[in-house]
Order: sequence, then C-alpha cells, then structure tokens
Amino acid sequence: MSLGILKGFDDYYKNYVKACEELKLQYEIIDIVSDGWIERIKQSQCDGFLHRPAADSSTHKEMFDSRLFFINKVLNKPIYPDFLSTYIYESKKNMYYWLEMNDIPHANTHIFYNKEEALDFVNSNKEWPLIFKPNVGSAAIGILFLKNKRQAKRLINRSFTKWRFFNKGYTPWYKTKYGFKIPLMYNKQYDYVEFQSKIDIKYEWRIIQIGGSFFGHQKLEKNGLHSGSGLVGWVAPPFELLDFVKHICELGHFDSMDVDVFEDKDGNFIVNELQAIFGSYNASQMYINEKPGRFICKNGCWVFEEGVFCQNASNNLRVESFAKQLGLL
Repeated sequence: MSLGILKGFDDYYKNYVKACEELKLQYEIIDIVSDGWIERIKQSQCDGFLHRPAADSSTHKEMFDSRLFFINKVLNKPIYPDFLSTYIYESKKNMYYWLEMNDIPHANTHIFYNKEEALDFVNSNKEWPLIFKPNVGSAAIGILFLKNKRQAKRLINRSFTKWRFFNKGYTPWYKTKYGFKIPLMYNKQYDYVEFQSKIDIKYEWRIIQIGGSFFGHQKLEKNGLHSGSGLVGWVAPPFELLDFVKHICELGHFDSMDVDVFEDKDGNFIVNELQAIFGSYNASQMYINEKPGRFICKNGCWVFEEGVFCQNASNNLRVESFAKQLGLL
C-alpha cells in the first residue's frame, strides 16, 4: 500500500517525498507532465495521488486541471487536494463562481466575455477605482487599479479581439528582485476581463485548515497591497473568523485550504482568495505569544495546542490526513 506523488513542472513534489519518509509511508513518483502519464497512472498500484497543481501560467493550470480530472473522475483514483479545490486554485473566475453560488461574502465581481457588455458596465460605473485581476497569477502579479473610464476602456480594447484576428491581449508584468519589470509573455489573457470593486480593508487574515488543524496570522500591507507582501503579523485570529473558515471548508468538503480573508472597517469578513496549496516557508504558520501552535475545534470550542506542525511546506499534515482517509495510517 503506497501513495503516488505526481511530479509537475517544479521540485515541489520533494516536499511530499520528505513528508512520506518522515511518516514512514511508501510512495511512488509519477511524472504527470510527460507524454506517458496515462499508462503510468493505470499501471500504478498506488492507493491515491498527492499533487501540487501548477498555476504559473494558464497553459500549465489547464494541463493540471485536465489530467487530474481524468485521474479522479474517469479512473476513479483519489487525489489530494481534491478536484474541486484544485479547480478553484489560482483561478479567480472559478473561485468567484463557487463563492457566488454558495453565498460566501466576497468582493463585488463582474466577468465579461462580451466586449460591448464590458464597455456598457464601465460607462455606467459610478465607483472608482475598479480593480482588474488576471485569472491566473499569484502574489498580486498583474493586478491593476483603474482610476477612471479611460483606463478601463483602454484595457478592454486591448483585451478583446479586433477584426476577427488581431488581439494584443493583456500581458502581466513581474517585478524582479533587482527592481526592473519583465513581461510574462507566456501568460497573456485574451477575450475576457474581470473587474472587482475596491474594499476598504482594516486587516487581511490568512487562515489555514489542513486535516482539522487550523492556523492563522495577518498579512501586512506593502506598497498598498496585502497579497504578495511577504510580511506577517503573528496575531491570534478571532474565534468568529475561525468559525467562518470552518464553515467554508465544511461547505466545500475542503481538507487542505488557505482562506485569505479581508476584514473591513465594520468588522465584516470577506473572502479574497481560496488556495488549496500556498506558500509555507515557516515550519509553523501560527505563533501566539511567541509560541508556535495550532487550533483544534473540540466539542464546538477552539483549543490551542502548542507545537510545530507545518514541516515540509505543511505537507506532513496533508500526507497524514490523506493517508488516514485511505486507511494507510
């Protein structure tokens, strides 16, 4: 009995390898990118497959979503994280659809595949700035604050195809550690736009749930943005926020989920991001009074347990939870 580890475009799978070895679980590595992936999956005797979906480009995300769909829904092989959370992962459109359909508070969002409809919306809009977000991308890459109609119309005209064949598209730019910007040509976006209303934020929280373990901290602001700032405030999350995230995870049957939540000036909680996999460089994702730990919900009450639980990019918790689901632990 063993776990399959799907190797993608990067070395993230090695975190799963380390977690399996520390938990003394057998594993097999399968390259999901290679042409022979179907035969390798069919021949594998693994009980389930761990993965980290790619989201550095729309092409890579589409590949992962497609192949995981056939592994999980056609071959009926268990995958972790589950398919829904993977489909939502780093797709702002898919995340919005799920939040809207499940009545989860989120930013007022409009997605247009019709150019004229997008222009009509901009012409009638009374609240500026509007926030434009590319569908795929992390760390606030590609986000624009549109101050007026002129800027919004220019973006729309650039994004939609002209004369049935010509389209510049929208190209996000990335700021390197050396301070200069480069265009991400592999991640152009064509023929649709997504706008969000601006929210006056008091705090942004990152609340993580993996296998019933909850962690939380604040995401501090840098250059007007909380997402991608890399700055952390080790502040104990309020219990009502933990309840809010617990409800979301139960609703979606999410076992591995980071919920980034805006807290506005009136104390309302508004979901900004849902991410099945997230940056986890610290072996603890929560410190309270300088003590690392997690929250567990016991008999409806939140209990703090001191300790370090997020080893190997939080994958020890993921592997342990998945192995228990499969009866391997």
